[in-house]
Amino acid sequence: MVLSVQNDMETDTSILEIQNEMLVREIMSKDLFDIDVTASVLAVARKMVESDTGSIIVTEDGDIIGIITEHDIITKTVAKNVLPSEMTAKDIMSSPIIATKSSTNIIEAAEMMVKSNIRRLAVMEGDVIEGMITDRDIIAIAPGLTTILEGLIELHHENNIHKEPEFERGICQRCGTLVDNLMDVNGLMLCEDCKEEEGYYD
Repeated sequence: MVLSVQNDMETDTSILEIQNEMLVREIMSKDLFDIDVTASVLAVARKMVESDTGSIIVTEDGDIIGIITEHDIITKTVAKNVLPSEMTAKDIMSSPIIATKSSTNIIEAAEMMVKSNIRRLAVMEGDVIEGMITDRDIIAIAPGLTTILEGLIELHHENNIHKEPEFERGICQRCGTLVDNLMDVNGLMLCEDCKEEEGYYD
């Protein structure tokens, strides 16, 4: 298949505009759903179906502590032949939640997804979650952006497979503090202070 030069130019212009101007807040979804940490996975799945959503926020005493996606339900219950009614949200949730700011450029958000090997990012301002952005949200806004994401994924696997990922925002698994920069230390996502308490230094 041969694309016209004009189409190529339009695509390049569109991607350039997105890279320079479009922010997460412009395409994020503000429809968020949450469930208590003690709820059964069956209840989680039912709420996701009722809400027509692919992810749900997990809370404990009103605080956000994790997230559950369709992938979590499939890999941690169905694939292991465990009844959803016999597991709780806490058993399968992913924590910490990897988050970005609403003012983040969408290309940077895409890079975060690739580095973190996730398909969605929470959007937070301070301790408040404002929305969610997914890889589909990003791909849907411009033709040709899929190629950029594929390139980022390939680059990540080739050059960063042994590097410790750093995330813009998230909740420390040791002290529970929401911080701007988390580090993977022995399988735990920790803030700078807790990283030093673990005896790990750069």
